[in-house]
Amino acid sequence: MPVRISNKCRTAAARFLLALSLACGAIFGSGYSQATAFEIGRAINIAQWFTWPRYEAAPATGILWPPYKNVPRPPDEAELAALKRSGFDTVRLPVDPAPFIVFEGERREEVYRILFSALAKIRGAGLNVIVDLHPNSRHPVWGQHAVAAGIVSPAFSAYLGVVEEMARRLDAHAKHAALELINEPRVKCAGAEQLRWQAMAKRLVGSARAGSKRLTLVLTGACVSSLEGLLALDPQAIGDPNLIYTFHFYDPFSFTHQGASFIPWPDKYLDEVPWPASKRPIEQSLALIEKRVAAAPKLDDTARQRAADGARANLQKYYRSNAGAALISERFAKVAEWAKVHDIPAKRIFVGEFGVIRKAAGSAGALCEDRMQWLHDIRATAEQFGFNWAYFNYDGAFAIVKTDTDRRLDPDVLASLGLLNKTVCQDGE
Repeated sequence: MPVRISNKCRTAAARFLLALSLACGAIFGSGYSQATAFEIGRAINIAQWFTWPRYEAAPATGILWPPYKNVPRPPDEAELAALKRSGFDTVRLPVDPAPFIVFEGERREEVYRILFSALAKIRGAGLNVIVDLHPNSRHPVWGQHAVAAGIVSPAFSAYLGVVEEMARRLDAHAKHAALELINEPRVKCAGAEQLRWQAMAKRLVGSARAGSKRLTLVLTGACVSSLEGLLALDPQAIGDPNLIYTFHFYDPFSFTHQGASFIPWPDKYLDEVPWPASKRPIEQSLALIEKRVAAAPKLDDTARQRAADGARANLQKYYRSNAGAALISERFAKVAEWAKVHDIPAKRIFVGEFGVIRKAAGSAGALCEDRMQWLHDIRATAEQFGFNWAYFNYDGAFAIVKTDTDRRLDPDVLASLGLLNKTVCQDGE
């Protein structure tokens, strides 16, 4: 015969089932509902603090002790507090993993103590932090090319150990810290190379999860963290619900890296390239190419001619593209569509680096008003699509500080990032 259940019992049972459902969802739920509280809003890269250890002179492959230089000087507590007051909420902190591999025993522990002391300073200023594992181009054994060689490479195996240990040590700070698994992997994002990267990415996530089940992880695509690399990535094959997906944006390269002495490409001979391309006629920038190439040291006549021809070709290609804000919007829309297809919330897309070489006294680079317009267009477009972002960089050629010696934050950059009212550009400072 049917059993009669009182309304009181029904209510108690319903409450129990609801609590059980919520508990199971928290433990086993799919999608992004179980993500930790870590979120990125407006971030800034501080890239020179831990990315240039004191490598031994070639052909030696070791690292000197102590491992880190004091020049350029990392930001102190007051400067970190100024970043927080200006409106930044997160620091993306690139960290070369080589010292955590090269050193052993007590010295390795000391390297971790040095890093976590810096993390404490960042947190002391009220800023969250992304520890970005950032293999360096200069180390032949543990650098980015060795790490990206594949799953069976010794460098990648050692790197996985750093990923796991770093995740384990960050686990207690999961509310305010995230781990970016690798920066700009030198792997192609098509064909067999993309399949290789997909397998490497899954191993990276697996190693991090061996260290921490709850830590938010940041994952990039191949092709040096390009937008195309992210679009080629298959999140379902990774199968982790607590990931933020990142790409870097320095397009068009002939604009963002004009005058960059550290690159091998002919864009290093460009100067005062406008943004958008339609802003000024090409003749002015063409004339500056001749001046730049003529002043370049250590070029014979053949190399000088090749440099000039390459720079002119890249500049002409830039003008033909009619580069402007619409081009940025078109490209970011592809990421938004990729995220929609894979059911990834927009707030889980992170433009991890964007910046422009600035023109300083006696050097080539983008004029202030052009640089600020590009920065504005990137930032505004990212926010339009609901993406988070990290400006590159605190100091150096892309700096937000005014000069190497004047550590005040540049009000023009702050304005372009939506953190301050518009100010007046002054070139050549």
